[in-house]
Parts: sequence; structure tokens; C-alpha cells
Amino acid sequence: MRKIILSALLLSLSACAGVPLQNASSTPVPPDRVYASYPKFFTGAYVTVRRDPAPKEIGIGCENELYIDNIRSYTIMPGEYVTFFLTDGKHVLKVDTGRGSCQGRPSSEEINVSNGISQEYKIFSPLGDTLRLFRIM
Repeated sequence: MRKIILSALLLSLSACAGVPLQNASSTPVPPDRVYASYPKFFTGAYVTVRRDPAPKEIGIGCENELYIDNIRSYTIMPGEYVTFFLTDGKHVLKVDTGRGSCQGRPSSEEINVSNGISQEYKIFSPLGDTLRLFRIM
């Protein structure tokens, strides 16, 4: 009986965590490339932005700078992700190229955050074109 109660409790806690599951092949952005903090508030939701790994023939890849509401917040390298909490309402996510030899034009996306509804975006950078954010969840 104890095992059943413990299993049910653990299952309910994991379902209520509110943080989207992370892709096992991705790694979080390290603290030295985090420039702003977004503490959890009474209402809002988690937002995740990720980049696919760079093909091995390209090498390490370029930096992408992520701005949240016009505040430089993170530098994301290929194969990395960042999850942050935003309050309810409209926010602007902007992605731009950072240092490095890659070129691309910045792009921004206005998002609407609703209480408890997590969102996930992927940075897409076609060669020489505008960087894009695609919602994938």
C-alpha cells in the first residue's frame, strides 16, 4: 500500500512540475552566458528556446543572442537551450547573431504568455537569411 501511495505521489509531483522536458541531446546555457534573471511570479509560464546542434562539418557554430523585451538575456550556442519564466501577457523575443563569422539578420517574435501554458521555440538560422523563432510546443 505504501508503494502505491508513494508512486501516485511521485507521479502527481512530476506532472505538476510545469517545466517542459528537455531534449537529452541539448545542454543548458551555462551561467556565464546568462545576463538577466526571470524569477517565477504568481501568474505566468515557462518558455524554452533551443538551438539544434551544428553539423560536425561546420564546427562549433555561431553565437545567437536572445533578447527578452529588449533586454539582452542569453547567448545560445548550437545544441543548447534555455528555460525561463515570463509573467502573463505579451512579450517580445528577439534573436540576433553574436560574435563569430556567421551572418544573419535579427528577428523578433511577439508572444502571448498565458498562466500555466508552457511554450517552446526553436531558433532557425538559414544561411545568410533572417534568423527565425519557430514555436514547436
